[in-house]
Amino acid sequence: MAKKVVIVDEELTPTVLAIKKTKRGSLLWLIIIFAALIAAAIYLPDITTYVSEKLGFSVDDPSALLGPSDDNNDDTNVDDEPEENSEIQKYVLSDNPSFTVDNMTLNNFVIQNNTITFTITNNSSEIIDLSEEYYYLNLYNGETLLERIKVADNIIGINASEDVQYEITASNVTEIAFLEITVEEYPAYTVDTDSAGNGTLTCTRDYETITYSFNRNQLLAIEDVYVVPTTDPNYATLYSSYQALSTTYSNISGLTSNIVVENNSLHFTTSVNLRTLVDGTFNSRIYYPLNTDAKVINFELESQGYICS
Repeated sequence: MAKKVVIVDEELTPTVLAIKKTKRGSLLWLIIIFAALIAAAIYLPDITTYVSEKLGFSVDDPSALLGPSDDNNDDTNVDDEPEENSEIQKYVLSDNPSFTVDNMTLNNFVIQNNTITFTITNNSSEIIDLSEEYYYLNLYNGETLLERIKVADNIIGINASEDVQYEITASNVTEIAFLEITVEEYPAYTVDTDSAGNGTLTCTRDYETITYSFNRNQLLAIEDVYVVPTTDPNYATLYSSYQALSTTYSNISGLTSNIVVENNSLHFTTSVNLRTLVDGTFNSRIYYPLNTDAKVINFELESQGYICS
């Protein structure tokens, strides 16, 4: 339906539309209040001190007057986090370094023919048994870590010195560092396992191959195999040494060992059943106790120059 239009025959009356006026006074007050808030935040500590002195009460935490903030929460979280390790102190080999770490002085460093030799002096009032410690010698080329050696198997008497030697694979070593790395600081490592949680870690160096067997990352057994070709210049000496070890191992419960020569090579195999091995009857830096975590073996074997996978 068309809308009905009514025409009124009267003179039009002028209408003034409402005009919104800007209140300059209000804007000025907003600027003043904003500036006051900034000034209060900057001078809040001084204001707090003044109030404490004049009115006789104290405000222990001036920031509390501003209420909680995200920055304060972040600071609280940082306090709960462990502190970062201090920077490792490195020494330049060409400077013939002599330095002391935890009552041990190290000097006389020489690298020659894939070995590093140095002297450790015990400055403490107690005997130092490094087999019970976790000290490592790091080898660097500039900022690059080339190799890490676990310094062990040495007993140093009070005020005595001991010359030590380790085989190394690194070349172009320019700097060294000596530090303690505890088991808790070892990097995590998990072996690949089957559906039952069984897995192995194999570590090799020169003629030796060690296979560690695990269940759910806990060590159960070890097999250690040396394969020495008959052409090796030290073959006769090695054969004699392995034969003596095999005889010794045969008297230890939990160990089996044998020597065979085949395909022009000497095969010296030792199997360790850690479930039946009697504690204290056998000592080796590469034969670990039952239920040792895989991360310990992987880290320490690689620090001794083995390649593990």
